[in-house]
Amino acid sequence: MFIKTVATIARVSLLLIPVAAGCGGGSGSTGAAGMGGGAGMGGSGGGKCTPAAATSADATILDFETATGASQAAFGGYMPGTYGGGTFIYPDKGTEADLMGLENSFDGMNWHITGLVKKYAGFGLYLTSTSDLSMFGGIQFDIKGTLTPTGAGDGGAPPSQVSMTVLDARHEVDSAHTADGRMTCGTCVPVTEYDGMCAAPSKAIPLTGTTVTQMIHWADLTGGKRPPSFSGESPAPAQITGISWVLPWSGDGSAQYMVDITVDNLKYLAQ
Repeated sequence: MFIKTVATIARVSLLLIPVAAGCGGGSGSTGAAGMGGGAGMGGSGGGKCTPAAATSADATILDFETATGASQAAFGGYMPGTYGGGTFIYPDKGTEADLMGLENSFDGMNWHITGLVKKYAGFGLYLTSTSDLSMFGGIQFDIKGTLTPTGAGDGGAPPSQVSMTVLDARHEVDSAHTADGRMTCGTCVPVTEYDGMCAAPSKAIPLTGTTVTQMIHWADLTGGKRPPSFSGESPAPAQITGISWVLPWSGDGSAQYMVDITVDNLKYLAQ
């Protein structure tokens, strides 16, 4: 798996995520990793890259009321060309060689993410197809969480926040430039290291020990970069390929820490 080191959480867009099939994956050589589905995301065929429009009936993404006992919560349709998707975590503790990573549970009728952060890590929503979410103004969710250093690595406490990233086709690297040959729905062509990299729009979300309702409008997510001359952009809501929350990590030697985060009531905001 290819992952590019990024210096700060503000510059991390996404990480390469081996999850279910969807349309885009990440930015490969851009330093952002794909969130919207599995590593490679199943290619661009079968309508995955033709935007599937969400409707008013899709305003509630996940309330986790019926996901008890599952390893993943799903929403909407599951066939290419339809709006839908599901949850993912990375790295998944169950598939790591040392059995150290993240795990999640829905038994509390919410999304509870726990485990050890020892490298690039996070959680998010993959999308079955590129999604037209333009009828909505953004995303709302409840979140609380704590990050507890273990003393490993540099020993310092990480910032108590996650970086919410919304990837769209404009800022996702195109298939010709992915590091591992993955097919994506992206149209961004990286030019040079750093200044010429594709980057997904993001926003830092603070974590506290009590539940806070976050209302994030598309325009609140900034920093999207599409070389050679576009920067600071927000996502294009008609071309969304995935949604992710990236945990703090600045590369080798960073502080390892335990995470305990609960997310609930994911829904889209009205225009």
